[in-house]
Amino acid sequence: MSIWAAIPLGTCIAYALVFLFAIQRIEKRVNRAFVYYLALAAFWSFTSFMLRLQNSPELALFWNRLLATALIAALVAYFHFVRLYTGRKPGPGVVAGYISLPILAIVSITTPWVIESSYVHDGTLYHNLGPAIYVIGALSLFYTFSVLYLLWHKYRSSHDPIERNRTAYLLAGWGVMAPMAYTNLLPVLKGLPLDHVGSFINVAIIAYAITKYDLLDVRLVARRGLGWFILLLAFAGVYAGLIFAGLRFLPDIPQIVVYTAVSIIVIAMSIAARPLRKLVETSIDRLFYRHTYDYRQALNDFCSKMGGNLNLDELARELLPMITNAINISRSYLILRDSDSGEFKHRYHYPRSDNVDDSSQITFDPDSPIVNWLDKHNTPLSLDNIDRLPQFKALWKDEREQLDKMGIRMLFPVKSRDKLVAILSLGEKHKRKYYLAEDISIVDGIARQVGVILENAQLYSFAMIKANTDELTGLYNHRHFHERLEQEIARGSRFGGTFSMIMLDIDLFKVYNDIYGHLAGDQVLRKTAKYIETSIRNIDLAFRYGGEEFAIILPEAGLQDAHKVAERIRKTIEAKTSSRAMPITVSIGVANWPGDGVMREEIIGAADIALYHAKNNGRNRTSLSCEISGTRSPALPIDSTGQSRSISIIYALAATVDAKDSYTYGHSRKVSEYAVSIAEKMNLPEQQINTIRAAGLLHDIGKIGVPDTILNKQSPLTLAEWGPIKTHPEIGAEILRHVSELADCLPLILHHHERYDGRGYPAGLSGESIPLGARIMAIADAYDAMTTPRPYRGRMDFEQALGELEKHAGTQFDPALVTVFCEIIRTSHREHYPA
Repeated sequence: MSIWAAIPLGTCIAYALVFLFAIQRIEKRVNRAFVYYLALAAFWSFTSFMLRLQNSPELALFWNRLLATALIAALVAYFHFVRLYTGRKPGPGVVAGYISLPILAIVSITTPWVIESSYVHDGTLYHNLGPAIYVIGALSLFYTFSVLYLLWHKYRSSHDPIERNRTAYLLAGWGVMAPMAYTNLLPVLKGLPLDHVGSFINVAIIAYAITKYDLLDVRLVARRGLGWFILLLAFAGVYAGLIFAGLRFLPDIPQIVVYTAVSIIVIAMSIAARPLRKLVETSIDRLFYRHTYDYRQALNDFCSKMGGNLNLDELARELLPMITNAINISRSYLILRDSDSGEFKHRYHYPRSDNVDDSSQITFDPDSPIVNWLDKHNTPLSLDNIDRLPQFKALWKDEREQLDKMGIRMLFPVKSRDKLVAILSLGEKHKRKYYLAEDISIVDGIARQVGVILENAQLYSFAMIKANTDELTGLYNHRHFHERLEQEIARGSRFGGTFSMIMLDIDLFKVYNDIYGHLAGDQVLRKTAKYIETSIRNIDLAFRYGGEEFAIILPEAGLQDAHKVAERIRKTIEAKTSSRAMPITVSIGVANWPGDGVMREEIIGAADIALYHAKNNGRNRTSLSCEISGTRSPALPIDSTGQSRSISIIYALAATVDAKDSYTYGHSRKVSEYAVSIAEKMNLPEQQINTIRAAGLLHDIGKIGVPDTILNKQSPLTLAEWGPIKTHPEIGAEILRHVSELADCLPLILHHHERYDGRGYPAGLSGESIPLGARIMAIADAYDAMTTPRPYRGRMDFEQALGELEKHAGTQFDPALVTVFCEIIRTSHREHYPA
């Protein structure tokens, strides 16, 4: 058997193997048509193999005539498959083709009209063709160009990037097979089975495109192929040049030595040419992507750069511009899940200059078909699929119209711990281009990674909102009032603006409580808060100052504008409650910065004076501070509670850590208790003990920036995985530095992993240069870690753990503090388990 017979035999075997695989997936008509084509193509290759064996002229003629029929049959079947793949019915071309096949077979086998004579010599076919071959040629050209047209039209008309990429593969396969199928028309190549080489390449590409979902992007294949081609060309040129130079200038050296030496040099150069390959690939990528290349690189580095960032606004401001510019689209949106309602609401968009008003806001219900599909399939969803797939028939018309209004073309699920937490929505490509599979791949990759980062940021944001919010009314609380007031003063001082402040008090609220009870009083507070919110602008800030008092900050508002707002609030509350047996009224005082004071205490005092002036003059009225001269309000402290609000912040942030890792909160609580026991044993001041208690509870808050894959790993960490772990003290300090009441905790949290011998982190402090509270927490942290079981080791009993502490006293731990702690634990054990 010659090599020319082996080629169609190998092609036949390849078709048969793909046939055996594909026949298991024939639920759809397109798959059945594909299987039918595989069978006929395998038969076509088989006839070519039988033809090229050393047969008698009679047998060669028989197989050659049968081959002509099999060729047309395979073309008709492939045309049938392509029509179904492109969404068309079989049509008259398919029907006519199948009807003509038996006629063609009879004419071809029984008459000399197609092939008159045939023989094979050394695997090469020689034959004389009859007049009917022109009919077969016409049919062949018709089906060849019809397939080309259908695939090209499908590629141009489809908006689905995955479908476009798959169609591009089919076009590539047909682009290889069609020219090679007509090589027999060239005298030089006449009689050689090159058509089966093209057929083999085509079926390999088709099988890959039909059976695999995540295809490599055709552009990626082209870029990488071009890179390797350039390198191959360069090394071939170097090789040829060195051979030429060696043979010309070193004629005395044997040729075998020259060839060997040059081969070794080129092989060594190719091994050392990795930087060159990287340079070539980078240059080609820049040529392909042009101005979007840098954005694509930044997008690839996004997660490593922003992994520890817990500011949701900053994350969105970084992420959306990168994606928009990297894949050259018109706009992008980040739709986040609301923790209360479960709805997915549009929170961020880019470009921010877009005029996105309330009518352009999109909200998906938790049971929306879009939400269900993204959650179930965890793959990108295009607008074309929404229009085509049957599961979206139940989509509300308003939701579909809103997608069009906002220009959304693609939706990407963003999941964390297998839960849908956000939807990344992308607009149209610029210049009316289509999404490429590589575009989808890069954004999908980012969406899969960014889920945990976004959820952590949402948890942190929720915790901060909870810490700043009054639970009864839903307004900002007293602590946040002072923070925002300081910010407004700082902004006004820097930019020269102004703002006004309203202080509001419910009249005779104590009497109302005494008559109707505290539950009714709470309802009045909630409704008052609601009336305030509906009466102010979006940029205005409303607070529950304390008890029945409320405060409102109005940025960029003069005193007269603030007076109008105050009167609107007062009249709204009076009108809404006038039908009650005891109507609710409010007294209001208004002050302005800097007219009524520059310092925080001055502006609050001025508003207080105006408020009590309104009360003293009959209630249910508004007074301006500038209208009052020499009057002073009763001596009321600015912070009527007289106590720190830190504890509410501590528990809110601890809840964030708890949501990150169920182990963390229990550990932090025990570390806090152990640390406080040491501090109390040492008779430290009460304020210092409270600081240690809070720091112990929050010492691991920085782990919110550590990937879950590391925190929840079931085996010991590698050296590379310890890197992110060692950043958690700095992340924790960065998180808490914005909370003024926790300022004393920062050194303890930052340095609780320092070692007494100076080999700890993050600063490498040693001895007593490590803050006392941090040295105490290091012992408490280590003891609880040793006495708590882990997936990769068991727990130590208390004596083993204390032994480890004593063993490392003076190197890892403060020896004096270790002695104190060991005494505490042993005394406690004797009390609970007496001998």
